[in-house]
Amino acid sequence: MIHDFIVLKSEVLIPDIFYKKGYASDGILISLCVKGTVQVAVNIQNKQMLQNDLLVVMPQSVITVKDADKGSLFFCLMFRFDTISELILPSDYRFLNTLTQHPILALTLEETQMYIRYFELLKSNKEQAHSIFHDSILKYLLFSLIGQINVFYAQKEETLTNASRKDLVIFNFFNLAHQHYMNKRSVQFYADKLKLTPKYLTTLIRQRTGKSISIIITELVIIKAKSYLSASDLPVYEIAERLNFTDASQFCRYFKKYTNSSPLIYRKSTL
Repeated sequence: MIHDFIVLKSEVLIPDIFYKKGYASDGILISLCVKGTVQVAVNIQNKQMLQNDLLVVMPQSVITVKDADKGSLFFCLMFRFDTISELILPSDYRFLNTLTQHPILALTLEETQMYIRYFELLKSNKEQAHSIFHDSILKYLLFSLIGQINVFYAQKEETLTNASRKDLVIFNFFNLAHQHYMNKRSVQFYADKLKLTPKYLTTLIRQRTGKSISIIITELVIIKAKSYLSASDLPVYEIAERLNFTDASQFCRYFKKYTNSSPLIYRKSTL
């Protein structure tokens, strides 16, 4: 279940294996800066990561590492999104959006030490796979760490309630949305995957988030589009193709409808 889980110490913020093994498209990267500094752009956020900064990269994110100190050190975890499909947190569906919009977080010294303890536990257990309990140990250590990262992000715990069956549906919807939003934008697709009627899924998502499914998907697409425009030199027609639009004109109309700006004007504004 957790055989695709990677734990490593790296001299670079984004290890090559993140791309070579396909984690960039369907996985999550958690990387703590232990030593050095690095200039990085993730989606539409630009920041100089310092010691004790934590980076959480969701599937399909656009990442550009612009400059890094020699001798830098990062403690990295990589795993497939499906690995956490059984994880239910009271704030889970909000938390996925938080990670997408705010991928970099400055940890306190105490929080950094806690992350490192989890990292070392995961690393040592990963390297000593000799027990029938091995997968369970790794899974629950990882689940525990993700719960702790929720705490790092200072979720408003007083507003949270215990997870219900409906929370599970919502979490699984967001799980699917973050994996497939570039190619699948119909309610029917997500309803079929979750074995629900489109009407029930639409109603549930709106009740719990205050947003329609189409708006949630649109927000993800726009973040991705802005990331391509600001962090790459890709021509507009290629961005349109990557985001599964029929042509550049359709993409431009879509982008302007939701941002009140054309792609090229937006790109110029970020230079």
